Amino acid sequence: MSERNLPVKIFHKRTADEMLTEGGPSKSPKWVLHGEKLQERSKQLISGLDEAKEKAVTKINKYKGIPTVLKAKIVDAAVAKSHRADMLSLFEERGEDKAIGFSAEQELLIRVSTVEEYETISRNLVLCELNPKAISSLSAISLLEPIINIQDVNTKEEKYVLKVILVDYNNAFLNQKVNEEFKSLLTNKKGIHLDKTVKYSDRLTVHQVLMDNLELVKDFDDYTGIYSIEPMPVLKVMEDSFFNETEFSPVQPVDGEDYPVVGILDSGIARIKALESWITGNTTSYPEEYVNRAHGTFVAGIVGFGDLLEGCNYTGATGCKLYDALVIPDLKKEGCTEADLIDNIREAVEKNKDIIKIWNMSLGSNMEISNTDFSDFGTALDDIQDKNNVWIIKSAGNCDNFARGQANGKITRGADSVRALTVGSIARLQAVSDIAKPDHVSPFSRVGPGPADIVKPEVMHYGGNCGIQNGRISSTGVNSFSLDGQIVGRCGTSFSTPRVTAIAAHLSNEVQEEFDPVLLKALMMHSCRYPETVTAAMPEKVSHYGFGVPLPIQDILYNNPHEITLILKDTLKKGEFIDILDFPYPECLIDDDGYYYGQLAVTLVNHPILEARQGAEYCQSNLDVRLGTYDEKVNRDRTKRTIRNPIGRSPDSQNLLNFSSYSKKTVAHEGFNKTEKVLIQYGDKYYPNKKYAVDLGELTPGNRDKSLKAPKKWFLKVEGVYRSFIEKQAVLNDEELSQPFCLIVTIRDPLMKEPVYTDVTKLLSQHQFIHSNIKLRQDIRVAVRR
Repeated sequence: MSERNLPVKIFHKRTADEMLTEGGPSKSPKWVLHGEKLQERSKQLISGLDEAKEKAVTKINKYKGIPTVLKAKIVDAAVAKSHRADMLSLFEERGEDKAIGFSAEQELLIRVSTVEEYETISRNLVLCELNPKAISSLSAISLLEPIINIQDVNTKEEKYVLKVILVDYNNAFLNQKVNEEFKSLLTNKKGIHLDKTVKYSDRLTVHQVLMDNLELVKDFDDYTGIYSIEPMPVLKVMEDSFFNETEFSPVQPVDGEDYPVVGILDSGIARIKALESWITGNTTSYPEEYVNRAHGTFVAGIVGFGDLLEGCNYTGATGCKLYDALVIPDLKKEGCTEADLIDNIREAVEKNKDIIKIWNMSLGSNMEISNTDFSDFGTALDDIQDKNNVWIIKSAGNCDNFARGQANGKITRGADSVRALTVGSIARLQAVSDIAKPDHVSPFSRVGPGPADIVKPEVMHYGGNCGIQNGRISSTGVNSFSLDGQIVGRCGTSFSTPRVTAIAAHLSNEVQEEFDPVLLKALMMHSCRYPETVTAAMPEKVSHYGFGVPLPIQDILYNNPHEITLILKDTLKKGEFIDILDFPYPECLIDDDGYYYGQLAVTLVNHPILEARQGAEYCQSNLDVRLGTYDEKVNRDRTKRTIRNPIGRSPDSQNLLNFSSYSKKTVAHEGFNKTEKVLIQYGDKYYPNKKYAVDLGELTPGNRDKSLKAPKKWFLKVEGVYRSFIEKQAVLNDEELSQPFCLIVTIRDPLMKEPVYTDVTKLLSQHQFIHSNIKLRQDIRVAVRR
């Protein structure tokens, strides 16, 4: 096999590749109602509005100046952004935007301050012939009532611990008034105490409230400003199994070696002989009598010595410095709520944000995510990462469903953080009683997809195996250190995560570019492969394995002569798109019959705009990528109203990342690794991470003739879209919307014969692209394969 010693390349778009978004003719959607059906829908909405108004009048009179909130249920056909302006016009008052959010149930949330505003909305609904599209887009209108769920409430100091979230009115003055009124209500109530207020993000503040008696909830559950009251999540103790105690010869840091530093957000790291010389500092949130460092020590051992402890080159990592951030106590001695944990994490990260960029977080909630709504925990982790420019590698969570013969559970809250990289577990070995085959999902590993169907977990690594023996759970763990320095075995996604963290830390250390989590995430996911023994259908692969298992560091950063990896980093502004009409696909990959061939891997990671309290629309922006062929460049008539770009592609353009273009049966080239193929039909979904891996030889015969018969030109297009909420916010705040992104494309000769790396490099220069090898440390060490 050819040696991998050619660095991946960064290239830049040219001025000619920058295009302006063009409009098109608008048509009335087919689902718009007319005649009697429109009249019926109008009456249905008015009935709901009248009922809401009747309930709202009391609240408007009781809580002066604090708006009530309407819920407007959107029909499935009208969810697209293009219809939002029409439906919002029903609720506007003198042009003022009243929309404040989007619920998990696909409902617009509209603030209504006075009885007169209710009457204005009613008049708009009566005039249905003037508002057919808006009325047709809604199926129901009702009043937002506080979401109250006080079952299974945990206690703290013999008091019930509740999590209270107030309505975000998308108005700083109103939010302050609501917050002050809420605190005033609590002050005047006996048996109720505001324990702490935690800012999860700019748009989400959580109040941790202690109550003597849950009946006291009734004293303020009619307060207009309350969005939800629920039990404050409390972290649970998780037991793991141990086995195989042996000795370990400590490895010491080499003087002068530049090791990456990893922050360990966990239960603390014991100063054992194997780790003490690698620890660079610490912070703690708890006194010593409430500390148990067993979990954090085990995690730290894998970050530093995961390959050495297993005797395999899984990651290529060669040691990491460790920062000990003790953010969770011994849960058998001291409770820790979700709010406490977020407070502790934010403090540790903010204190070290300039020196520590990669953080391992192998802990979190034990509560499953929602299918539609992103968790408060996840949005808080996103805010911490954005505010401090750091990257968190987060465990997917464990479950014991396998003990009851049930399928793997969904990932836990916190693991749905969009900015974080979430890690699941696969089995390395299989003992007699173990359930999972080697390289398959561990029985305990939680799986995806995440909220709004985003890909979570994104990656997998070895975290152990388990099963049932003599009626009890047995396990085959991975190796690390106990509190007394022995090598022991444990299993969990907590211990697959630090392997990925080690890769991330070394990538960040080797890549001598400005720290960029988008670039690092793209490199990691682009390298991922599905284990060869996994034969599940693609939807199951993606939901259970994400994009697969990342390669060792050396294989991520280097190519062999028969392939090339190109990186495009940029920021795409609203109203613009990139269309590279001279994409450098090499002519050496044309077969004897005159057809292009080859394998393509394309990974797109964007940094979407995030907005808490927007339900399934938490990701407010999206990018799409197309890569394919066309016959010729054409001049365009800019005198036409919708034409803004002078040069374009001929109408025969073919997107080779189109799912439907490929045969399900054809195998293109002998030796093609079928486990690498990723064909996901993303459609118009707001996925922050997208990946395609295809073999051009698997195109259907008809598409092969249309797309690959030489001569052809190649194009690469990246374009973005934004949701209506963030577009309106940008107008109000006079801001320009944009999305940073990283796009990685690998072109490979499956026959391993042609000089792809050399030929593509020549084409980059020929077409006047600015390009260079990615900047790497001069003393990068090539991992030794075993």
